[in-house]
Amino acid sequence: MKPDELWLAQDGNFTQVRRKSAVARFASYTAGVIELLAGPALMITLAAVGAFELPSLIGGIALIVFVGGLGLATIVSTARMQRRVRRLEQHGRPATAEVQDPRSVSLGEETGVEVTLRISGPDVPEFETRHRGSDGAIDGLGSSFPVIVDPSDGAYMIVR
Repeated sequence: MKPDELWLAQDGNFTQVRRKSAVARFASYTAGVIELLAGPALMITLAAVGAFELPSLIGGIALIVFVGGLGLATIVSTARMQRRVRRLEQHGRPATAEVQDPRSVSLGEETGVEVTLRISGPDVPEFETRHRGSDGAIDGLGSSFPVIVDPSDGAYMIVR
């Protein structure tokens, strides 16, 4: 496992999250705003040139609903993930993850390994989670490494 890997829990499933740099966050928010404004911009343009007919009205509404919805989802998703990452970094508790029960699994076209991690610490109730990765990326049975855990949902970050 790589240092600073971040795994967040949502609905009982853990998902690896890649931190976004300031430039990537800006690009994500900008793309969301552009998608959100594409439909209204089309409708205003069509009204300005006098081509505001039923087919263009339907197209503009479709853009507002579908592309605008994607833009809004992009903005909300980026903001939510940044809040969760910040919360974990600020309020996470130090703990230790111990590798248990390694087994080979298929990762699409490649073969990888899935392990059970037993995570525990002084301020963290013990829990187990499954972790998948490529061969060599996950340490062997019995090895342990430090993690930061959000005890409220079990999100964790590897801090080697």
